[in-house]
Amino acid sequence: MRILVTGASGFVGTNVVSHSNSDYQVIPLYRDSGSCIDKGARLYDGTFQSILRALSGVDVVVHLATHYVAEHSESDIPNLINANVEFGVSLLEAMNQASVTRLVNVGTIWQKFNARDHAYGNLYAATKQAFQEVVSWYCDARSFRALNLHLSDTYGPNDTRRKVLQLLIDIAASGECLDMSLGEQKLELTYIDDVVEAIFEGCGQVREYEPSKNVTYSLLTGAQVSVRELAGIVSEVTGKPLNINWGGRPYREREFMDTPLSAYQVLPLWKPKVSLRKGVQSLVNV
Repeated sequence: MRILVTGASGFVGTNVVSHSNSDYQVIPLYRDSGSCIDKGARLYDGTFQSILRALSGVDVVVHLATHYVAEHSESDIPNLINANVEFGVSLLEAMNQASVTRLVNVGTIWQKFNARDHAYGNLYAATKQAFQEVVSWYCDARSFRALNLHLSDTYGPNDTRRKVLQLLIDIAASGECLDMSLGEQKLELTYIDDVVEAIFEGCGQVREYEPSKNVTYSLLTGAQVSVRELAGIVSEVTGKPLNINWGGRPYREREFMDTPLSAYQVLPLWKPKVSLRKGVQSLVNV
């Protein structure tokens, strides 16, 4: 199976591309920067024709390309629309013209704020849902097959995104004080190897879908922890106390206080293999 991966230079995309599996030929799609790229990669130069060329011989598209902003300002709007809507719609139309009709579209659980449909945690999530509505049109009108996979927090080695888990590990090592909210919000973290396995499982499933099938799953299993509990795990694994000023900063606007577990079915035939404690240990030992 030949899989074209957009967003191949991001954290999840890099791990999908580097994953070794004899059943799949993974083809990364990179923006043409004039720099040296992986052998076998395809290039996007900003034109529709370059997307069309990249789809030659492809069986399934994994759409990971995105622009993330937790809390936007007016200057973020063009990038959010371009990356999360405009590029994706061009991709879908190019797929239609190339007769590539199978898609694994990776989104976010923030598309179901407080476990509600048509409620979004932030503008980023709203733009991801806007694209997913266009996916629905291509499934209905052009007989696409789509599996939408909504991710929660992802983590693993070589993650440069500076998310909360890495911040906690860093202050365990440095002893520095970190201002945080009260830490009552709950999250479920999925180790990158498990995320990659889920994406490939999704590719295998969508390949067998009947025309127009369009489903949405998450990787939420109910193994959630509060931020305070996560800090406790990091402290136990590192053997060091964490210097945290709980309540030193406010919660974000529309903070997720709980995971929207009730709004989703978990991806069929997938189960995580790496526990949170084991995953934290792998980062501490890097």
